[in-house]
Amino acid sequence: MQENKLKRLLAMAKRSIDNSKQELAEKDETIQKLREELAKSQQARHSWFVDASTRDPRQLLHKVAHGNLLWCLVEYVNENELDDSTEFAWHCFHNEVEIQEYANRATGEPLTLPDLSMAPYEVERVKKSLKEEIDRVQEEFRRYRVRSEITRKQKDAEIRKMSMNVMAKQTEQISETDLSGELQSSKAQIRRLTKAQAEAEERVRIAVCTVQSRCLIYSNYCRVGLQESDWRRKFEKLMKDYEKLSGTMGETILAMEWRERYEQSVREKQELEKKMEELKLMTSGAFGNGSDNGNGDLQSLRQEFAQYRKRALNAVEQKEKELNDIQAQYHENGGGSSNASRTNSFKEVRVRRMSMESNSSLSGFETPNATKTNEYLKNIVYKYMASDQDEAKEHMEKAIATVLNFTPAEISAIQEKRKQQQGWFW
Repeated sequence: MQENKLKRLLAMAKRSIDNSKQELAEKDETIQKLREELAKSQQARHSWFVDASTRDPRQLLHKVAHGNLLWCLVEYVNENELDDSTEFAWHCFHNEVEIQEYANRATGEPLTLPDLSMAPYEVERVKKSLKEEIDRVQEEFRRYRVRSEITRKQKDAEIRKMSMNVMAKQTEQISETDLSGELQSSKAQIRRLTKAQAEAEERVRIAVCTVQSRCLIYSNYCRVGLQESDWRRKFEKLMKDYEKLSGTMGETILAMEWRERYEQSVREKQELEKKMEELKLMTSGAFGNGSDNGNGDLQSLRQEFAQYRKRALNAVEQKEKELNDIQAQYHENGGGSSNASRTNSFKEVRVRRMSMESNSSLSGFETPNATKTNEYLKNIVYKYMASDQDEAKEHMEKAIATVLNFTPAEISAIQEKRKQQQGWFW
């Protein structure tokens, strides 16, 4: 019996939801048509000069001087706060004072006036000068590369020349050493001829001197060869260092670019993680974690149906409010006053019928367990007091109002209070 009753209630709810969806679609079409007509009427009464009927600005985007007038591209403030569309228009002013007076009409934070934009010929002149500057820098860089290559080749030639000079000096030193040895042997021979009584000792002494001179020559030659090989190794090391440095400049630049990409990826990852944490807080604040035991499935189904019915009514009320605002604007512009009464009566009947259906369909439900309700309310209040996210608090306040059965008058009073304090709807 209970299941049949529940099935009938669900069927009634489904039919009501389908009807509400169809009504929402029809109202969306009506809203779109009224918006188009409103935009056409506003375009028809648009004036280049600013007067009392001109809409307030949200921001001034561009400022251009043409002739004796100053033209500004203005983004208007949306008269309907639920509409996210933006509207732009050009207005002309005689001087900066008129622009400042029009900007002061904006509510909230003072507007920042843009700088005067350049004329097309000035833009072309700047582009031309920048292109010439780029060409000049590229030419200087090319000349620097050519000069660097020429300098490198000159240094290589100087190194080779220095190596040849060192080799020549070493050869000259070796030849001078040979001449000194021959001179000593000649003197020894003269002394040997003058001293006939000591030929044997003289010959031995000359032999010893000859051996010593040859050892000296050989040692000098070996030392020169070692020094030459040492210089050659140093020269080869310098060449390898030069090639290594000239080859790693491109790798260094590439490494710097990859480093910048890596740091940017890390920053994006941190931002995404922060957004995920905020979404988790919002989700955890919006829904309570009730326990399901015994008839928990039936109770959760009832609560879900009640919440869905409330959201549907809220959506209908919001659409009705948008429709009323747009129709009011349309009537102020002078169109469709005869159909206003019929439309309003139709809307009141529809909303009253849906409210009666909602009350009748929910009247068969049993009230939830007091203990579970208290636990759910305690969890919501705890998260509300511990959270510092405005959007999460907004969802939790809706849940608290639903559990405590706030009247529409109380909810409206809270909305007005929040609008006065923070400037946006609950």
